[in-house]
Amino acid sequence: MFDPSEMYPQGFHPTKLNRTRDFKGKAKRYTRTQRPPRYFLIDFGLSRQYLSREALDEPLRGGDKSAPEHQNGTWCNPFHTDIYYLGNLVRQEFMQVRLAMPSPSPSRR
Repeated sequence: MFDPSEMYPQGFHPTKLNRTRDFKGKAKRYTRTQRPPRYFLIDFGLSRQYLSREALDEPLRGGDKSAPEHQNGTWCNPFHTDIYYLGNLVRQEFMQVRLAMPSPSPSRR
């Protein structure tokens, strides 16, 4: 989740981002590079609390099953797995370039 208040200083309409909240005009906006938003990590629904950072536990079966701990099913340090998940999130959602639309097919002769 991110806070768009720097990108849209006067706010915007929730369904039409290019319009003002009252729908009377165009919303003043900046790009993410002009006014970078603050990002927040949310949804800790699968969280657990541990007494020590040296804890061992079974891996949580969340959405990302690419962690090495999921491959062999052994008990592991959950803090190390969390760092892996965070790095994988940054790699997939922020660093990899995604195409918004599929590539056009070659013209037929």
